[in-house]
Amino acid sequence: MTDDYGALFRDAYSLLHGGRGEEADDTPERRPGEGPEEYLARSRAEAVGAMRKRLLAASPPAGVEKAHRLLIDLLQNAALGDEALAQQVAAYQCGNFHESVAHSERLHDLVAESARLDRDLITELRSLSVEVAEVLGIGSGGEE
Repeated sequence: MTDDYGALFRDAYSLLHGGRGEEADDTPERRPGEGPEEYLARSRAEAVGAMRKRLLAASPPAGVEKAHRLLIDLLQNAALGDEALAQQVAAYQCGNFHESVAHSERLHDLVAESARLDRDLITELRSLSVEVAEVLGIGSGGEE
């Protein structure tokens, strides 16, 4: 079970940072009549939502609880940020510039919060003991 959690954790981290996890071949097909923007938004929302649900259902090993919570928060912010971006673009395309700016400001706040959470996660991962880092499969933690 610990090996499974490590793979899950690494896949979630990879999803957030532009990598392709071990389940990269699960990318959904583009639907008939679906434009590229809609496809990208839908497929990312599905991937982020599914990953968040998997992490919420998982029990992290001892010592990983804070990193687990931060990763879940980052996935939530990614979903909210994607939603705010889509709303901002839609408002702009409709000529609703005040609404577009409001969504842009919300997106800015979400990105700033995500950057803070990501820094906290990196700091937490660097502070892990060698044993806990090895459980996650991420190397030697903060000890050298």
